[in-house]
Amino acid sequence: MLSEDQQKMFNGFYGSARNNKILEPKTTLMIHLASAMAVSCYP
Repeated sequence: MLSEDQQKMFNGFYGSARNNKILEPKTTLMIHLASAMAVSCYP
């Protein structure tokens, strides 16, 4: 599990990657998968 500070930072990063108007949908999906895997949540 992540500490509270790490969770806040991760949520900030994940939210900014998810709610963007610049990246293509495929790139956004890859960021989602990589983010999940980084915190040991494999699809």
